[in-house]
Amino acid sequence: MSLRLSLMSLRAKRSNLFLFVILFFTFLSPRILEASPSVDVPLRHWSYDAIEKLAIIGLCDIADIGIRPVSRIKMAYSVKTAIDKARDYDKEFDWSEQDYLEALLNKLIGEFRIELVAIGVEVASTFDQPLPKNTLKLLNDVKFEKLYAKLDKDRLLFENKDGWILKDGFNARVKATAWAKLSNICAVSVTPSIRYSNEDTDVNIEDAHVRLNPTGWNTEYAIGRSSMWWGPGFHGSVLMTDNAFPLDSLRINNIWPFRLPWVFKKMGRWTGTWFISKLEKKFNPSYAWVTGWKLDYIPAGFMKLGIGHILQFGGKDVNMYGIHDFVGNSSLFFSSGGGTDEPENHIMSWDAQLFLRRIDRFLPIATGAKLYTEWGAEDESKSIPVDLASITGAYFTDVFKIPGFDLKAEIARFHKIFYTHFKYISGYMHKGNFIGHHAGGDSEDMALSAIFNFPDEYKFSATFSHMRRGLTQAFIETTNQIRLEFSLTNALNMYNIKDAEVTLFYELDDITNFENTGSTANNHIIGAEMTRRF
Repeated sequence: MSLRLSLMSLRAKRSNLFLFVILFFTFLSPRILEASPSVDVPLRHWSYDAIEKLAIIGLCDIADIGIRPVSRIKMAYSVKTAIDKARDYDKEFDWSEQDYLEALLNKLIGEFRIELVAIGVEVASTFDQPLPKNTLKLLNDVKFEKLYAKLDKDRLLFENKDGWILKDGFNARVKATAWAKLSNICAVSVTPSIRYSNEDTDVNIEDAHVRLNPTGWNTEYAIGRSSMWWGPGFHGSVLMTDNAFPLDSLRINNIWPFRLPWVFKKMGRWTGTWFISKLEKKFNPSYAWVTGWKLDYIPAGFMKLGIGHILQFGGKDVNMYGIHDFVGNSSLFFSSGGGTDEPENHIMSWDAQLFLRRIDRFLPIATGAKLYTEWGAEDESKSIPVDLASITGAYFTDVFKIPGFDLKAEIARFHKIFYTHFKYISGYMHKGNFIGHHAGGDSEDMALSAIFNFPDEYKFSATFSHMRRGLTQAFIETTNQIRLEFSLTNALNMYNIKDAEVTLFYELDDITNFENTGSTANNHIIGAEMTRRF
């Protein structure tokens, strides 16, 4: 037994060393890049879906698909790749597809013009409109969200909406974003918000961060408050989502995918991110720390593999770990001790994304597809990972060769002990909501979404989800949800109001065995959102 434990410890140390080498080159190795700091692209910004769609059909790099947020300068590099590949439109796509892709690409160029010019993209500097005279946005955009909620149980978490709790009756949220780039030193962004309901009004800072990009380094540093999403899924992810209120954190990520030196150059490209944050006083134990890293490997232009790790440690009356502990044992993966004396909680995930391009050449159901899976594990058996969660899905673009018509499908399952821990009683949560998948442990979730999107005009989506919570309990809570959403871009031009987007939506939640008790609930949510850019 002692020999077996020694061998496991040796393997863990070797794995740690290998990861430290990769993380060093990913984050700290110099690369000839001019300093051009920029703020985050908001987690729900339309450009993420646009870049993913272009990546699936082969017109964009896949390196940043499945990790959010990214900076505006990092997004500009993705757009640059699409511009470079756009010269082959006439060879790859028919005229109707070319028209759609050109509209989508022009919208991306218009959004990230400042950053594209900064990295030397000539087509952006000769675009239709003149460049802004400064990089100070005292008011970049304002978003109004007003909705009426008919709730049987008085209150409801608006899932994947930064921990927004809806109350029965009228609810509203107003967010305004301001940002500035201070020479080539740093970029600053702040998004204050007001959340209103019939019962109370809260004033929050939902996003506020400072980003630095040192000259000559392929690294960005960010400190402040923001939501994060790690994983290829659209309805949820194992480790990080925007289901809970945003975390106050220090983050580091690389800007451009990196290749290891020497004989490893031909192995493929790497990209990574890391953060550390402190949880709130009401968390049990109080003020626990949470840190995590995600490392992605791109062995080929059609495949991306990822590994992520979350560690909860410290807090009131919990022994703190030192640097030597992280280097000396398996804390990069799982704790080596296990049992009731374990001073930490580990959660890991592995994900894979496969991009199938131009499948219409042999199967006329879609132009392209992304197949993906994510597996989650906890350290329930000492240093041996136990598979306890899974997410599997598919994303089809331009279904039946209809430009802009996409389909997404996803299935997620979570064991009853997932997101729980005997030392961290509150579990993997922040301010009462799961940091990972909104379904939580002991659950399963299935979602299907149909989207029709035409750039600069309109977008319509219909999403159906079937979620079951408390699978091992006597009464299984079952929620059937339908959400219809219709957006108009520049819809108010007729009233001489430009740069505005209006979204109308309706959501129905049909719940049986609410909170595993045997009662029922029917929630109706009708809402309108308007985003005005300045």
